[in-house]
Amino acid sequence: FNFSMGGIKIGEMVTFEPTGLIVRVASDDSIEYEGRIYKLSPFVGTFMPEDHRNTSGTYQGAKYFSYNGKELDDIRKEKEGEN
Repeated sequence: FNFSMGGIKIGEMVTFEPTGLIVRVASDDSIEYEGRIYKLSPFVGTFMPEDHRNTSGTYQGAKYFSYNGKELDDIRKEKEGEN
């Protein structure tokens, strides 16, 4: 997921939905939380609550974050004309 394709600018905030954590967009494909830079999927794998984890431990990061109440994956699909 690239934030620019969703019209999301560096410095804007997105929400990690499983916990409600607010993180800052650090680059077109990364976020910042507590001074550290993460790609979306590794962040999900690190911060996903134990009771929400899947067996594979791999995640599509854009499905777990929202911007202005809308899931990033849905924003991507809209921009690509899938919805």
